[in-house]
Amino acid sequence: MESIIRWATLLVLVLPVPFFLGFIPVKHMNRLQKTPAMTYVCGWFVSFFLFELTAVPFILLEWSFMALVIAYTCVVAAALVLSAWKGRHLWKVYLEKIRDVRDMPAHVKAGWAVFFAIVLFQMIYAVLYEYYDGDDAYYIATAVLADSFDTMYLRDTYTGYIYPLDTRHAFSPTPIYQAWMSRLSGIPPAVVAHSVLAPVWLLFLYCIYGQLANRLLWNRKNYKPAFLILIAVWFLYGNISLYTTETFAMTRIWQGKGIMAGMVVPALFLCLLYLAQEKVSQGMWMLFICVCLSGVFATSVSFMIIPTMTGVASVLLGWKKKSLKFAAELFLCCTPCILLAVCYLIVR
Repeated sequence: MESIIRWATLLVLVLPVPFFLGFIPVKHMNRLQKTPAMTYVCGWFVSFFLFELTAVPFILLEWSFMALVIAYTCVVAAALVLSAWKGRHLWKVYLEKIRDVRDMPAHVKAGWAVFFAIVLFQMIYAVLYEYYDGDDAYYIATAVLADSFDTMYLRDTYTGYIYPLDTRHAFSPTPIYQAWMSRLSGIPPAVVAHSVLAPVWLLFLYCIYGQLANRLLWNRKNYKPAFLILIAVWFLYGNISLYTTETFAMTRIWQGKGIMAGMVVPALFLCLLYLAQEKVSQGMWMLFICVCLSGVFATSVSFMIIPTMTGVASVLLGWKKKSLKFAAELFLCCTPCILLAVCYLIVR
């Protein structure tokens, strides 16, 4: 019975919790963007955003992991209550989206069935044929140490000895986030990463590509399954080296670099596609800010990548819209990322 409760708790943390958190930005999006998949995508990035803002001060001040667990759990609980109340009217929109499935031609339904079958195969394969990546000696060990010793980045991951604060990784607390899931559920961090986050974050990844298809093929809806099947097959055969996005997605998606390559970068392009429109929803601005900070949550390389990509996009979109104000507003979205980079330079 205890084991069932633990697994149920973990599944709640990775499935309904992100979905309900996604109500916050999706409520302020237009009708094309109000889909269950977009809600799930938004929820994960809201969760990463909140954890980054909560965890970094605790880590830098060298407070206990348990204090962070209590603080972040309270933050998520408050956000869930607010989100559930604010987004209570979204269920009608979701039901209409589901009813639209009935009107799809048979060949389109068959296409969706093939796509979901490929994704399900990848999710099962990611668990049953686990790849033992060398970086787990750091990522998983960091989560284990946080959960076991109640400290964060204060012990050497290879020996367990007390060590000065690891400022290089302190601003990208992906392992600590997984340790939080482990502490609440009682499931060991290695199991959380390899057996749960591996398939769940693959689903998260494909939800992002599904929303890209929704935007790129908004007037060619029947082509969406074909687009996503091509993406899924591409990921199946993308293991041409250890460093491709496809390899990261299939073998190490629970690591910060896997999150950056698999989810943050595609989501960044998704946001920019919508921000390039004449009318931009408030919810898309909210998602873009969350994605920018989620890059730092994933890896400290984002200190350079996110401002660079956002800066180039602000110039191009500002030129397209002939608006200096829009360009400035777009670049300001990565201000939290820049401020964290300044903090990193100060404490390193």
